[in-house]
Amino acid sequence: MATKSSLAGILRRTSFVVKDAEKIADFYSHVFGWERFYDNDTPVDARFPPCAPDAALAKLIILKAKDPDIGMLGFMEYLGFEPKISTNKDKDTLGIGDPILVIEASDIDAVYEKVKSTEARLVTEPIKWTVKDYKGTGLIHLCTFSFFDPIGTYVEVNTRLGQS
Repeated sequence: MATKSSLAGILRRTSFVVKDAEKIADFYSHVFGWERFYDNDTPVDARFPPCAPDAALAKLIILKAKDPDIGMLGFMEYLGFEPKISTNKDKDTLGIGDPILVIEASDIDAVYEKVKSTEARLVTEPIKWTVKDYKGTGLIHLCTFSFFDPIGTYVEVNTRLGQS
């Protein structure tokens, strides 16, 4: 019988269906310095993800962050097929089912300046605040700012300032 820990998988990547994979991949490469791990046109299975006809052609770009196996971000653009739009790019608030990307930056000020030079919509400038630690007995001190990226995904960028 499998134990609970042996069933736990590794979250390797989050991917988004987008209109322009090159444009949004370039945005994240520019802001965070992430490199392309995968960049190919490939036929897709209609079940993975369930939004395009079987054997539709898709451009898939996967960016890798610091770790070579996890923390990747993918963008899938269908070629010759456009899935229905399910989000409002110009939204100002989040609702049920909306994604939140949380990214740790080693130099939050440099990342903030890069974001300011793009078409992203800033929600807040870097602020210092605290959250409870994992056990709920201490505090994690953070510096955080947030923005909506060019396709409307909410992104929270933080750096840890310490723990108490």
